[in-house]
Amino acid sequence: MSIESKTGKYADIANRLRAVRAYYDLNSKDFAEQAEVPYKSYSQWESGQFRVSIDGAMKIERRYGISLDFIYLGRLDTLPNRIATALASNPSVKQTSASTVIPD
Repeated sequence: MSIESKTGKYADIANRLRAVRAYYDLNSKDFAEQAEVPYKSYSQWESGQFRVSIDGAMKIERRYGISLDFIYLGRLDTLPNRIATALASNPSVKQTSASTVIPD
């Protein structure tokens, strides 16, 4: 599944969410529903214009095993090995030590 990189204030987080969703081969509605996250919220996070809430990130972590360190910071080393290996070759997933969010 091809992933188009997003732009926006929280694009790095959005691109990581999209990469994880692509790994699981789910559309955004199904991904959100399975994580018990409101679809509207999830689609806003994936747009890159809104930051993922802590509660939302924790629900994604519980359902998919995706660490908050990966969601917010891009740390591939905090993911299960099979997911980290798959995402490491994805150009939209940049491994960083901190989010590239510009403070308000």
